[in-house]
Amino acid sequence: MKLSILNQKGGVGKSTISTNIAYGLARSGKKTLLVDLDPQAHSSVIFCPDISAENTVKELLLNKSFKVKDVICQAVAGEDEEQIKNLFIIPSNIHLAIAVEQITTKIHREKLLHNHLKKIEKDFDFIIIDCPPTVNVLTVNAIYTSDLILIPTTYGRYSLDGIADLFQSIEDVKETSDFDYMILRNCRDSRNKLSNVFVEEQLAPFEKNLLKTVIRKNEAINQAQMNNEPVMIFEPRSYGAEDFKKLTGEIIRYGR
Repeated sequence: MKLSILNQKGGVGKSTISTNIAYGLARSGKKTLLVDLDPQAHSSVIFCPDISAENTVKELLLNKSFKVKDVICQAVAGEDEEQIKNLFIIPSNIHLAIAVEQITTKIHREKLLHNHLKKIEKDFDFIIIDCPPTVNVLTVNAIYTSDLILIPTTYGRYSLDGIADLFQSIEDVKETSDFDYMILRNCRDSRNKLSNVFVEEQLAPFEKNLLKTVIRKNEAINQAQMNNEPVMIFEPRSYGAEDFKKLTGEIIRYGR
């Protein structure tokens, strides 16, 4: 299953969610590929500290004959850069932002990533795509190839602003209003009762598309990100690790 983590709003935790889901799936025995489509490369820094200047996702998008297997790296973690079983990554770097203009002029530009992933998708149980915080040609490539769109939202006052526009963008790319998506509630702080009630009321129309797992606000998640590790490695007994384990299980059940 190809799953894109997508929201045009920044600050909703896309890269944190992408890296922790990818690690959780690999830890559960699922062969997983993480594709970093964000020029900020936050996912790449976690699992691929020595990013090649050449062998990144940019090459795939600029060159249809580039061998996709040449850009897949074994994911590593920790100071010792120990290999993570079942987890692989196609990394990104800042040069991807410069390449966007070149990609935009290509014919069938929305299919560039899809055509590469078709060659290897049978080698993996899950392909997770971390998207940039905007709807551009990179995001369009992710939407086109995805089986499921996962939309993270937080418990802020304006967390759902723009979601109608996002749905319209997905519909335009998929050329159908019948696409699979799930909404993930992230950074829930139990102390903010009024804010939580407000956001849950706003999400009520999407009840059938809400993941049951809610990621609680937890300092271990932030600390893990700063240490370039998934929270399940950094603090396996934390609420954050517990929540991402539950989320992983839910995604596996959905994938079946």
